[in-house]
Amino acid sequence: MTRATDRPGSPTVFHERRTYRKRRVMDAARVTPVLALILWIIPMIWPQEGDGSVSSATALIYIFFVWAGIILLTWGLSRLLADVPDESSDSET
Repeated sequence: MTRATDRPGSPTVFHERRTYRKRRVMDAARVTPVLALILWIIPMIWPQEGDGSVSSATALIYIFFVWAGIILLTWGLSRLLADVPDESSDSET
């Protein structure tokens, strides 16, 4: 059997650059909470005892920087999503 893409003369799928970028930014915004959770869980797997142990101060500094980084990341993503005009509003007017 032939698929629609195998037939000669079938239209190629083309996404406008603005639409493609908006979708990738939306994908990044969806992945951000999972990334934040993974980064916040990392101190739990650090060694607690022995020579290779990590101090509580170091762990708190790490958590603070992850927290600040996630805030900056979500701020940047929200700015990118706000700058792109919504396609549905253009088609209604």
